[in-house]
Amino acid sequence: MNKFIAASLLAGSLASAQTTDVPRAEDAPEGHDISWQLAAPGGGGWIQSLAFDPLQKDVLYAGCDVGGFFISTNAGRSFEIRNNGLHDYFIESIAVHPRDSRIIILGTESGIHRTTDGGRTWQWIRNGFPKTERYSFSAPIGAVCFDPQNPRIVYAGIGRPRWNKGGAGAIYRSDDTGVNWRRIDHRQLPAAAIVSDIETQPGNSRTILVATSEGVFRSDDGGTNWAQSSDGLPHLYTEELSFAASEPKTVYVTLRCTAVGKEPWNGGVFRSDDAGQTWRAANGVGLPRQVGKNARILSSNPKEIVVDPRDVNTVFVGNRDWVSAGIYKTTDGGQHWQLVSRHRGANANMDYGWQTMWGPSTECLAISLVMPDRVAFGTSGMLFASEDRGASWQQRYANTAPEGRIAGNGLAVTCAWRVLPDPGRPERFYSCYMDLGLLISDDMGRTFRRSYEGMKTGQNCFGVVVDPQASNTLWAATGWWEHNAGDICRSDDDGRTWRVVGQSSSGLPDGRVLEMALDLRSPAGNRRLVVISNGNGVFESRDGGASWQCRNGDLPADAVKRPHGLLLDPFDGAHIIVAIDREVRETRDGGKTWRRLNEAGSLPTIEQLVADPHDIRTLYVAGREFYDRDEQRLFPGGLFRSGDGGRTWRRLLSFHFTAGIAVNPVNRDVLYATTKDDPHHDDAIGCGVLKSADGGQTWRRENTGLTHMNVKGVAISTHDPTTLIIGTSGNGVYIGHDRAIK
Repeated sequence: MNKFIAASLLAGSLASAQTTDVPRAEDAPEGHDISWQLAAPGGGGWIQSLAFDPLQKDVLYAGCDVGGFFISTNAGRSFEIRNNGLHDYFIESIAVHPRDSRIIILGTESGIHRTTDGGRTWQWIRNGFPKTERYSFSAPIGAVCFDPQNPRIVYAGIGRPRWNKGGAGAIYRSDDTGVNWRRIDHRQLPAAAIVSDIETQPGNSRTILVATSEGVFRSDDGGTNWAQSSDGLPHLYTEELSFAASEPKTVYVTLRCTAVGKEPWNGGVFRSDDAGQTWRAANGVGLPRQVGKNARILSSNPKEIVVDPRDVNTVFVGNRDWVSAGIYKTTDGGQHWQLVSRHRGANANMDYGWQTMWGPSTECLAISLVMPDRVAFGTSGMLFASEDRGASWQQRYANTAPEGRIAGNGLAVTCAWRVLPDPGRPERFYSCYMDLGLLISDDMGRTFRRSYEGMKTGQNCFGVVVDPQASNTLWAATGWWEHNAGDICRSDDDGRTWRVVGQSSSGLPDGRVLEMALDLRSPAGNRRLVVISNGNGVFESRDGGASWQCRNGDLPADAVKRPHGLLLDPFDGAHIIVAIDREVRETRDGGKTWRRLNEAGSLPTIEQLVADPHDIRTLYVAGREFYDRDEQRLFPGGLFRSGDGGRTWRRLLSFHFTAGIAVNPVNRDVLYATTKDDPHHDDAIGCGVLKSADGGQTWRRENTGLTHMNVKGVAISTHDPTTLIIGTSGNGVYIGHDRAIK
């Protein structure tokens, strides 16, 4: 089909979907019934960018890939999240005004964000950039840089360097500290060049260097003309630049290793003593040169680089790979290098914190101009700082509580897959994470403990079930989110140790178990569990997980993918309701026969299925929009209700990605809906949490104190109907209290 026709049809579908009288989340007014408080362990997600304040010695800024913007006023010991006004939580680059640190420019995948009050509020700047896109990025910013001599001038380059895509060979300039922009490269860079760094020569604002996937480019007239400046480099994929403040003509650049599977290794550090006109290798003794089958993570890859402002020959680089991860330092301009971040062994010099699951693969690196002995770097889950030029390192992403527990320090960068209150203990809840596994809090989020001992694949946890009559007995669904593999584990000592009980040898096929339910009517010693395994269907155990039987019955083979709902009838053990993809199905005979409840096309892609706590015939579905290419039709997302057991549905709330739903157990007219978005396009922000007090007729946004509007799930405490727990897609977990519930 012609792309223009397809786009027009999609636009028409969108328009028709938006003309209904269903309340829209975007139009909901702000409510004030709920106040949210952060209750999350520190770290856990990608620290994408770092910057020290150029004027204040203890101020450190951090940007993350899903968590947004953070500020510390005590050199990283604690952080405050400042996301108000951001339209994108992926912070690729941070530039602080060299004379007024209230003005900060962020380069995000959705473009430029600007603040004039130190990050308390942000403005999304689009003046001069291409128009925004609904299903893609129109102007992803790979690098942003103030001109130190004339800070009214700011440069930005287009690209998505982390993903090796999004290049347009484009450089933009602002002459009013980032308010208005114009393109200045005049198509003199290759059209696909990904810009990953921009630096101006100290003391000479007319000389600008740009690192791109197609080489280093240089301008000597303030950006009017550009030319390739890669003489001496073995190839053109450059990543980061760093000028020496003590010798302005000296600049270093890092090259991405592009060798795959065989020598020679071709990455590393290169140095120029003529402001980037010519380059020579600075890959001296001690800098790893390993080549692996994956060039980025299994080959040595020095990427991040900073130069000590006092000494042209003292340089730090951060290896982003797995095989030689960490910070390397030279004091002789690259002739010799030494690993200065040692997290294992007798010579370890790092306080590593609680995330011991992976090494310090460096994603960002910064040195303080005010206190040059202070260096900091971020990884795919951690933040470290040194006060002694790399001789020792302290973790700056969490605090240690008594008995080895974890307490957050504000740097909450986690995606909570699911949050679950404990049915027997009021202060306990379970946080299920991607990459971090299962964390348990016994004090309503003030501290946490990891729970993974004995799990086969405990790095990802998709759900937990607790036996309310034997509270030390837990079941957890673990596995991989990168591919469809997983199992079920059981603990009989309150999560201290686990054993795998659901796996192929016991009758449960390999696959992510995304939904679990415990039959409370089953015998205490031989509990009945029902689960849905992605791609495999419905399985049941009647002995606490020791053995499993398939209960797919006559379910079609293609009807067992994307499960996102499982309900057991509390009065009829043979009655099971499941939500898979866009269908709601039920069995009345324990899985021998199944029937589809909803009519074809009545629902979008289902994200969650819940029932009214007092009536299983009243069902709710949270769904995200789905575009059917065969029918050329958009099925709008939102919150849907059925009062007849799933046969007919009515949309109560319109939003393209409604992720979660909870019904208050003391007042069934009180509904909570969560919204989010995927970080794959401009303006990828949800509307946070919404509440209805009249069964879905009207809604208010309840986001007081909430720093992240992409909210995955919501749960209500089984002990206190005023207490809510939500999991965000970037700032971890929040606890809220609904003051209007009596």
